[in-house]
Amino acid sequence: MVLFQLSGGAATTRLGREAARLMAAAALLVVGGCSSSNAPPASSGSGGAQATGGTSGGSGGAPGSGGAGGSALDAATGDAADSSLPQDTASTDAPGDASSDGDGGGALTLTLPIQRGDLDVFEFGSLMFKMQPSLGARITSFQLDGDELLTGPTENPMYFGSTLWPSPADDWVLNMFAAPAIIDNQPYTTTVGADGVITSTSAAYTTPKNNKKLSVAKIFHADTTKQSITIDYTITNLGTTPYQIGHWEVTRVFPGGLTFFPTGTMSQVDFSNAGEPQVMKLQLAQGYTWYDNKTHMAGKGSAKSGSETEGGFIAHVAPNPKGDLLFVKTFKPIVPPSMPPPGHFDVEMFCNDPPTYIELEEHSAYETVMPGATYTATVHWYLHRLPIGTDRSVGSAALIAAVKQLLGN
Repeated sequence: MVLFQLSGGAATTRLGREAARLMAAAALLVVGGCSSSNAPPASSGSGGAQATGGTSGGSGGAPGSGGAGGSALDAATGDAADSSLPQDTASTDAPGDASSDGDGGGALTLTLPIQRGDLDVFEFGSLMFKMQPSLGARITSFQLDGDELLTGPTENPMYFGSTLWPSPADDWVLNMFAAPAIIDNQPYTTTVGADGVITSTSAAYTTPKNNKKLSVAKIFHADTTKQSITIDYTITNLGTTPYQIGHWEVTRVFPGGLTFFPTGTMSQVDFSNAGEPQVMKLQLAQGYTWYDNKTHMAGKGSAKSGSETEGGFIAHVAPNPKGDLLFVKTFKPIVPPSMPPPGHFDVEMFCNDPPTYIELEEHSAYETVMPGATYTATVHWYLHRLPIGTDRSVGSAALIAAVKQLLGN
């Protein structure tokens, strides 16, 4: 096991976020009501990040990211032969799964209705997934047997649940870290198809620094066979000139857990030059990079890290007396070391202080998107329960095996 604290490398634009949130939280407007109208068409089930009608872009990588790209371990995502997942909404035979949520196989059916007041809900088996169209189509809940994975406004009034931001942050950060309201917390136009697929589309947004005109769409699918959620995130260039951009999924979970992902060629853990006073303690073991949030020192300030990865997933273990929750989100293709958005990494983590939430973040490649074209990134979310007593420590062979079993490799 190796503990490392590397400084230098790419600077982030997350400038003093914990101070900024105190000013910005008052500006967060939660608008009631779920809009339902015809949304612009968006691609779905793409199975990975792609720029339609554009060219692969940009050197724009983080300075100091170093080295040639590692091997793209597509098999690590469990989606190598799964470029277009089925959009299952009817009764489906679910395979037995030794590390499953206890459904024990059999037919799973979505509980209707999906639209429930101000929320759109996927409920099947022991899983419940909630999205709020009026709040930037934010994912506000992901539960297993009633046990919640995601934080809410009680933990932080501005940064809670899971959302998508355009990347890099330098496109839109001005004097404080407040994501674009049109993308982050204003209402999306939302429809639910006859097949149960939810499509939510933002209004048009133009970045203040370089005039990138875009809209974001989020397409949610319930995969009742794999007992998972598939999300297609799309960014459409609404302007008249090409530009480079990336996707940035930001997922907030409760503190005290253990996070790991396949190790890449480098990490940066000291972001003190960007307003994060505490060094995040990452550890290397068994070919994975691990972050045990219990190493965060309360009262010493927030912490942030950025890492390359040679596998397309992030796994997080949330302590629970009924058996720890194992949350895995997969994404692909693997981002080459030279192609994350400037100032960012493939995988990033952030912990506020005193710790009330941890952010698990991934970025797509910094791609060129032509006028009128759409750039899509797809992620899959899994939430399963581990047997009581499963070793929850850095380098745990049991945790690695559980993720491999869950992803089918």
